[in-house]
Amino acid sequence: MTEHTIVSQRVHHQHARVGNAAGPALRSKLLGRAQAQLRAAALLLAVVLLLAACGSQPGTTSGSPGTTPGAANTPTSGGQPAGTITEFPLPSANSAPDGITAGPDGNLWFTESQIAKIGRITPGGQITEFPIPSNDLPYAITAGPDGNLWFRAASNQIGRITPAGQVTEFPLPTVSSSSDSITAGPDGNLWFAEPAYPKGKIGRITPAGQVTEFLPSQIPFAITTGPDGNLWFTEGNQIGRITTNGQITGFPISAPGSGPTSITAGPDGNLWFTDQGNNQIGRITTNGQVTEFPVPSPSSYLLGDITAGPDGNLWFTEFESASGTGQIGRITPGGQVTLFPLPMSGSKPGGITAGPDGNLWFTDAGLGQIGRITSGK
Repeated sequence: MTEHTIVSQRVHHQHARVGNAAGPALRSKLLGRAQAQLRAAALLLAVVLLLAACGSQPGTTSGSPGTTPGAANTPTSGGQPAGTITEFPLPSANSAPDGITAGPDGNLWFTESQIAKIGRITPGGQITEFPIPSNDLPYAITAGPDGNLWFRAASNQIGRITPAGQVTEFPLPTVSSSSDSITAGPDGNLWFAEPAYPKGKIGRITPAGQVTEFLPSQIPFAITTGPDGNLWFTEGNQIGRITTNGQITGFPISAPGSGPTSITAGPDGNLWFTDQGNNQIGRITTNGQVTEFPVPSPSSYLLGDITAGPDGNLWFTEFESASGTGQIGRITPGGQVTLFPLPMSGSKPGGITAGPDGNLWFTDAGLGQIGRITSGK
């Protein structure tokens, strides 16, 4: 792992950790324990036999090892508690799922960052995997304005995959650059952050594959479209804004030791971000005013992705807590934080997104699973 700067450590540290994720034997043990807790072995066996009889294709599976209510459950109008967690095991071992997004086809799409595959999971839990022909390792992923999915690839490329699974990759003009976050822009293009050392860039790629790059003042990490028609990104110890014609403005975070990572547009017209350096969730208005809210975990490790939920709150991942297992967090626009511990030891949640079913979906790199948590809506 590159050790040149604090920023580059933030960029690569999570991927280094998932490289040491639990092996097949441990995953098998955890799966067996969860099944026993649910006392549903007979039902799972029936599902397996049914799939075998139907001649299901390799790389496609359905079902989940367990459903567990999280902490501080709040009943919904339909009786389903907020914070109920279900996880679906991936068919490929050691896949280290990373980014996740809602697709235009009503499914969730995710990257498998150690085995060069893009995955798709239906709201019902059926999983299909699509190999990347170049064997490039994918990380971030987003839905594009063209009806396809776009992803960041490790070896200096941006990838596109159709809902049918056809993959095309476009090389970036900067040698040895990497793009660690990608989002659909307000201008019909895709925008991405390139946290390359020593000088990162903000990139724009058209649906046809034409790339333009812009130079911010610090190394950027994550990027999202704001409610003001601009792009907002995290960089160093500040939040950046870039217009669609490339004009960049930086807004420093006054708190010492800040290290903003992921960022998303909130339901309140502001931008929200995770601050790994200070273990806080931050909010920035479109005129640059920053407020931060502490996460109640006394020693949480590596606050991860953040997204707007269907319930009017923000949801985020905590890759690891003091217990050694990750958590899913929820913060209201007023700053009230609730944490939902993941039920299986060794879980390491990374990406998170709102799904088409009114729930939140996340990747679990530690156990090689895709998770769903109810929003309470």
